[in-house]
Amino acid sequence: MRNRTALSFLCVVGLALVGSAQGQEFARVLRNGEQATLSVFGPRPVDLAAKKLVDEFGVAINVEDPLYFYGDDVQFSHVAASGKRVMIPKAVLLEMSFALNQDGSVRNIGQVVETLRETANRQLPFAYRIDNDRDVFTLVPTRTRDEQGRSVDLTPLLDRQVTVPIGTRRIFEHVNLLTESLQQQTGVRLSCCQGAVGGILWGSTVTSFEARDEPARSALLRLLRSEPGRDRLVPIEHTGASRLVKADPGREHWHWLMRCQPGEAWCFINVAAIPEKP
Repeated sequence: MRNRTALSFLCVVGLALVGSAQGQEFARVLRNGEQATLSVFGPRPVDLAAKKLVDEFGVAINVEDPLYFYGDDVQFSHVAASGKRVMIPKAVLLEMSFALNQDGSVRNIGQVVETLRETANRQLPFAYRIDNDRDVFTLVPTRTRDEQGRSVDLTPLLDRQVTVPIGTRRIFEHVNLLTESLQQQTGVRLSCCQGAVGGILWGSTVTSFEARDEPARSALLRLLRSEPGRDRLVPIEHTGASRLVKADPGREHWHWLMRCQPGEAWCFINVAAIPEKP
């Protein structure tokens, strides 16, 4: 119960951390036959673009935030109850086009993610690479700007090796051991993951797990794949009734968006469901 309460608290704080500019941001896909245009505007445009693609097309894309050091890369958001000025990344507009199949699905998701990376690298003061594991794509920051505004290499947090002792625990407890290992190495506090999905606490599945000097990103992905998808009720047309559709064990069910707070050594990994598409 104590772990569950702590996790819920972190989820609320983490969502508040990134929600301060929600009223100004947008993400939309405009379809025109077999072509589509993705437009996003907000403090984390790569994050917004990936989330829109996930929600619209049911694809698996993760995004990790860069660390923010340069004053011109952030903007004032609000004053916290403590009196502290809260900063957020500076809002940016990104637009890109991509091809669709006749049924409206994405023709080549790998190419779409590559186009997003190229667009972001061209327009933002950061740089991203793409990591690919089967059907999962992760946009990983590799460059940022230092306090003087110079472009510098960045060691991504989840590139670091972690060790999680073998044990049988709830998935979010394995994740906590992983993030504690990263904090010890970097000094950056890393919180994870999210609240209940379909009335079930995410990461509550009990499983045996071990990571031996493994990249944190790889270990985290294995843990996400250990958490089953949620069954769902689908309306039956013209009847007012619904039927239960079991989660497909052969597809990816979860993705993450890692967001870092400017001016603080704190990042939050938000795990979200990937919608199932017909």
